[in-house]
Parts: sequence; structure tokens; C-alpha cells
Amino acid sequence: MTSNALRGRRGVTLIELLIAVAIIAVVVSVSAPGLTTGLATVRLSSASGDAATFLTRTMNNVETREEASAVVISPATNAIETFTAASGEKPASEIKMPQGISIEGEEPKRIFMYPGGAIPRISIVLRNEKGARRSIEIDPITAVPKIQRIEAAK
Repeated sequence: MTSNALRGRRGVTLIELLIAVAIIAVVVSVSAPGLTTGLATVRLSSASGDAATFLTRTMNNVETREEASAVVISPATNAIETFTAASGEKPASEIKMPQGISIEGEEPKRIFMYPGGAIPRISIVLRNEKGARRSIEIDPITAVPKIQRIEAAK
């Protein structure tokens, strides 16, 4: 080719650019649902771990500080709160579930913990906006959390 022919062939044509953009759009549209589901699952796993840690810490505080506590698991406010005699009507500590994560149930659960007393088995079920669920159970003797995935009914 001559140098005159090369001068007119520089750059990318509009058709080539449109094809590249279309390919990128197809890849994004195929991968976006999987990405949002993955993020929702990560959020649910993180919230489950945070809730288990909160409940275990509360059980340990009851024994180490020798201070009775009441734990309120409230689906309406989507939070878990701890009340003590010193805190009165204001929670001593609280954890709110992140956006997209909800606590299953209708009525709030109230669990009372006394130093040296028998602590009941605590269980909570969390759900994300995609319908995935996690069960959190705290062993009353060892205070070891057990987090399990709940499979959807088929």
C-alpha cells in the first residue's frame, strides 16, 4: 500500500466501536444477576456472624460482669438489643441488621440471662432479599454459635 492509502485507514470505525460496546453490554447483562446474588449472600453471611458474635458476647458479659441481661430480638425493628439494670429502658448494646437482611418472625423474642443461671438455647433465622436463609443457634453451655444454611423447600 502507498502512504496515501494508509492515511485514510487510521483509527477505529464507528461500526467496530458499536460492536465492542454491544459485546460489553451482553457480558454485563449476563453477569449482573449472579453478582447481585453473590453480594446478597456475602451480606447474609456477614450479618449471621455479627449476630452470633453479639449474642455470644452478651452471654459472656452476663457471666463475667455478674449482671443480669435481657436480650430482645425484634423482627419489627430488625435489631437485637441487650438491656441491663444499669441501662434501664435504653439498650446497653444493640446490633441492627444491614439493608437487605431481615430477622424472621412476627413478635419480638425476649430472653433473660442471669449470672450462674441456666441460659436458654437462643436461635434466630435471618433472610436476605433473594430468599436465602441462615439459622443461628447459640449453645447454652459452651456459648459456641452454630450457623447453618437453610435450604429452600422444593
